[in-house]
Amino acid sequence: MIKFVSVDRVKPGVTLAKDIYGVDTFTGKIVMLKVGQKLTMAHITKLMGLDLQGIYINEPPVASELLTGDTKTELFHLIDELEATGTPAFLSLYKEKIEDASSILNDFVDTVLRRDDLRLSMESLDFHENLRYAHTVSTAVISIVIAKELGMSKPDMLDLTLAALIHDIGDKKLPDGLLDKPARLTEDEYEIVKTHTTHGYGILGHEDFSAISEPVKSGVLSHHERFDGSGYPNGLGGEEIPLFARIIAVADVYSALTADRPYRSAYQVSEAIEYIMGNADRQFDAIVVAAFLKIISPYPIGSCVRLSSGERAVVSKQNPENPLRPVVFLMDDPTAVIDLYHDKCFYNVVVTDLLDE
Repeated sequence: MIKFVSVDRVKPGVTLAKDIYGVDTFTGKIVMLKVGQKLTMAHITKLMGLDLQGIYINEPPVASELLTGDTKTELFHLIDELEATGTPAFLSLYKEKIEDASSILNDFVDTVLRRDDLRLSMESLDFHENLRYAHTVSTAVISIVIAKELGMSKPDMLDLTLAALIHDIGDKKLPDGLLDKPARLTEDEYEIVKTHTTHGYGILGHEDFSAISEPVKSGVLSHHERFDGSGYPNGLGGEEIPLFARIIAVADVYSALTADRPYRSAYQVSEAIEYIMGNADRQFDAIVVAAFLKIISPYPIGSCVRLSSGERAVVSKQNPENPLRPVVFLMDDPTAVIDLYHDKCFYNVVVTDLLDE
């Protein structure tokens, strides 16, 4: 993703998204750097001598920082173990091998806790190279960052991460091919799918898995309950629904909506966010939704966007009340700052595209 950053915030190792050409005010020499150039500290020192408001860089997805290649591999292996219910992986998370088997979860949570002002873009949730894990991992990532925003303790965050990783473990009990059906489910088929929550709770209720905490189990059981009481399996409402389940519900739906399914294409990020916002206090806990809106970022600060007016702009500030309407400045006139949420003159202007180039 292309991002606009001030020169004093550029770090070595990033690559340029646009050419730079200018005269060094200190030496009088011409400085020219081409798109794709990986910047070193020497390059950055030269840039500091140019009269630049900022530069355009290719920013790596947040997930590449939260989940490095090795960490991803370990996490995917852990999911394999968790899904293989005949193995002792569940027990090892909480018994004698907890330090080894759960180290990936601990490292992941520590990484999230270390990050300030952590916001997730759609790119940060892109696990296209491992589609089998995409929904599971993105649900866990969203859940844990929401939990941080809510001020959850680290022990609870570890349990929540596990609950999010295994929230659909009951799918293993469903008929083969049902979830991959290339058409909408019939009413009878949907009733069968709904049993996956109780199947999951049943798996975890086995005596072999007694070491798993009740909040993890209840998060798996109740992640399809709805805040207005119309969900399943028990028709719980409001704060009767366990907090883990209320968090996973938001993360699960957002992840599902923004992914392709056999019977439909993925929702646009803006459409998925609007769905979550529109169902606060109905399908979802409004407090969890508010936290979600603070951490999800369809248009990250510094990203280049196109407005419905046809102009190109750079996002300079988020509006936590509505991440779809950030504060921007026009690329052709950086002095023209527009608050798409608060400025009544621009209520009819929306962001239409996130520009890649």
